[in-house]
This record gives sequence, C-alpha cells and structure tokens, in this order.
Amino acid sequence: MTTDARAEVRESAERPRFSALVSGGTGFVGSALVERLDRVAVFSRDPDRAQRSLRRRLGRDVPCFAWRPEEGPPEAKSLEGIDVVYHLAGKSIDTRWSATVKEELVASRVNSTRQLIEALADTERRPRALICASAIGYYGDRGDQRLDESAAPGEGFLADLCVAWEREALRASELGMRVHTLRIGVVLGRDGGALKKMLPIFRWGLGGRLGR
Repeated sequence: MTTDARAEVRESAERPRFSALVSGGTGFVGSALVERLDRVAVFSRDPDRAQRSLRRRLGRDVPCFAWRPEEGPPEAKSLEGIDVVYHLAGKSIDTRWSATVKEELVASRVNSTRQLIEALADTERRPRALICASAIGYYGDRGDQRLDESAAPGEGFLADLCVAWEREALRASELGMRVHTLRIGVVLGRDGGALKKMLPIFRWGLGGRLGR
C-alpha cells in the first residue's frame, strides 16, 4: 500500500460516522433533506425531541447535538471532520410581523449564522462547504421584472434580512470553505409548508389562480 493510500485510509477511519450536519433538521425543508442524506447529524434546540421526531419520520436514529444560538456558538468539536454543513435554521415567517417578531427573525437567521461561523473558525478540520438558506425575499417586490441570481437586492425588511444573512454566511469563505446560499421560494408539500394551509381553501372551491 502506498503512503498516499495509507494516509487516505487513516483519514477515513478518523472521520466521524456522519459527513453532513444540518441545522433546522426537523423543520419542513430540513427534515426532507435529512431523509435523503445517509451519514447525517442534526443541530437542535432540543436533541431528545428531535431524535424522537426523526425516528418516527425516518425509521432510523439520527445523531442530534444541542445548539441554542442565543446562548453562543455550537461546540466546535461537533463540526470536526464534517464534509458539509447545511444551515437551514430560522424562525418561521408565517406569523404577524410585530417589532418583536422581526427581531426574532433576524436573530434566528443572521445571529445564528454568525455564531456558526465562529464555531467553524475554531474547528481544526473544517467542513469543505457551507450551504446556507436564504430566500427570494432577497429581491424584494419587483413586480413583473425578470430576475436571476445576478440581480441586485431589493428593498424592505425581508430584502435587508436576506442581505445580512448571506453576508454572514459568506464569511465562511475566509476560512477556505465553499459557500452556497439558497434563495428558497415558496416550498410546497402535502405534509406542511404553504400548501398545507392552501389546500383547505381550494377544497372548498374558494381557491384562485396565482398571478395573472
């Protein structure tokens, strides 16, 4: 066996039993992602409850680590040797936006991303990539204007939130990591998301066409 081959075997043996770590892994998008990943672990505010929830959904155990962003960064050792981190955590926007709720939306996205980057900076064997959620709210309300990823950000609270969110995520590139920000739109699924609330209206014959 060559020296390079022995090094590769040793590195493989030293890797954790999972290669992806997901924050927000019990949410609507996160749980669907975790279901499709093989060697995966999850950050959760309540690891015991998260494990029970994922076991019911997936029929298998998923390692869950405790992390409450308002209390500080996650433990750096939980990120050691991971291949990729998916940062999907964030308070739902499906509520009235009081001043307090807006603060919580910012804290759960921008501040949590900042805390995650701090932990990554303290990690010796950093993940290769960070995939961080964002939203099409980045573009603001532009009417019928055709937009793509190169379009400038819009105006308003959501646009400002997404800009700040992505700015924090991109700091991971300074650590030598690839960074991808996902400008997610309205997510539809039978068991959650916007569709779950829309279906009853259509079943009553009260639904209409979206757009023109």
